[in-house]
Amino acid sequence: MFGFEVEFLAGVSVAATPYSKEEAEWPPHPDRLFQALVSAWGRGEPPDDNERKALEWLEALDMNALTISAPKGRPRDVVSVYVPPNDAKTRGTVGSTPPKKISEAIRVVPDFRKNRQPRSFPAVTLPMNNASMVRYVWHLNDQKEQEFIGHRTAIARLAREITYLGHSHSLVRAALITSGDAAIDTSWIETGPVAMRFPYEGRLNELAESYKRSLKENRVVRPNPSLATRTYRLIASSVPSPLFDMENIVVFAHAGGFVPTLAAFPLVAKRLRNALLRCAPIDTPIPTLLSGHDDNRQPTDTPHAAIVPLADVGWIYSQGRLMGLALVWPREISTVDRLNALKIVASFVKSGKGKVGLLHFGRDGSWSLALEPEATSASLRLDRYTKPARRWATVLPAALDRHPKDKVGKKLADIITHSCLNIGLRKEEIDGFEVEVHKYSPVKGAPSVREVLQSLPADSPYRTKPFAHLILNFRDPVRGPLILGAGRFRGLGLCLPLDGDDTP
Repeated sequence: MFGFEVEFLAGVSVAATPYSKEEAEWPPHPDRLFQALVSAWGRGEPPDDNERKALEWLEALDMNALTISAPKGRPRDVVSVYVPPNDAKTRGTVGSTPPKKISEAIRVVPDFRKNRQPRSFPAVTLPMNNASMVRYVWHLNDQKEQEFIGHRTAIARLAREITYLGHSHSLVRAALITSGDAAIDTSWIETGPVAMRFPYEGRLNELAESYKRSLKENRVVRPNPSLATRTYRLIASSVPSPLFDMENIVVFAHAGGFVPTLAAFPLVAKRLRNALLRCAPIDTPIPTLLSGHDDNRQPTDTPHAAIVPLADVGWIYSQGRLMGLALVWPREISTVDRLNALKIVASFVKSGKGKVGLLHFGRDGSWSLALEPEATSASLRLDRYTKPARRWATVLPAALDRHPKDKVGKKLADIITHSCLNIGLRKEEIDGFEVEVHKYSPVKGAPSVREVLQSLPADSPYRTKPFAHLILNFRDPVRGPLILGAGRFRGLGLCLPLDGDDTP
């Protein structure tokens, strides 16, 4: 088993189908990926013979053994734009007498050319909170597996050389993967309305001949698109999703002032909640979505917003700095409730100077928070906490709902199972999972249980709860965010995947 992992770094794929210049192609067809690999091979001077043999082996693979996984993309509105044609040429050589007519002399300047041509750039935008990944995975028999070993180094080198897929706006990171295809948001399976183009034996020679003709004729000779040989349809992923929705989150980033410690985050979450409630209109009820209380000021049983930390944790050199925080909504809320809550968030941001909100911490000072629609720091990316994984670990310790006892239904595993059910995971996905309890987190930079307990204010409702750092080992991949325990609405029990490498 081997494949290619392609990450769209800008969260957008700009590529038109060869049959319609106004229709975006998604996911990128396997033939488009193959052409990108051929382009990477052609950059070498001279082209590497081992890489050519690897491409010839790749084009001859049985495409029925290919599985394609991709997130669900949203087609962007297509608008025609007018661009200048290729650079004009003037007659003569360097040092020649300038043309007598000024119009001939200045026509090399794009601003003076009037023959602009309409062009369209169809694109698909991808969810930035999840990994914008496409994976192409071949399931090989024993003979092909042995052949792959001989081509592995060359294929991996070619994959690393791919910088874009489709239009040059579609910046990507590509890599060879050999550990199977991890589940993403959606999977593309055979039969359905999406026709796909695949490489075939002799495709490499066709592409090379087109390039040679381009050099010989001094013009761009585009290769013919391969024929669509199979069709695919989009189906929902089988990876379970939790209670919280990461599609429409609100991210606040550090914008100056006093920065609390990560261990004190329950207090930070309380200050933000109170600051938001103070910004609510006086003549309307305080939204349950933000307060967590009903009209009688009693804790509500309905899901409400959680406030989670975004910190410098999980990297090799992490120091545990609090970089910001996020408001995470439940999945099942009405549009009206969400809009009312967002109006309050907007009022909070306007409460400080320079479009920042302020959280006050007495003599320590105030923390300025600014909205961060597009995360510029890796530690502010929520997709770190949402990708499917089998192993998870707490960043902040979980406040357990009750003290474990050596009785049926009251053991630690039973308590954690109940916490997983509370956030929307199904029982069949939890069965067979294993739990490890620790005083310290395996996540680099995360505070210990003792540090968090010492930072709790005297009136905290969690002081009487048992705290523990957890490592959860599920049988099958589970999608985040996982925020477990009694303090999940204030960031306690926030988990980070441990599967694979997590590097900025």
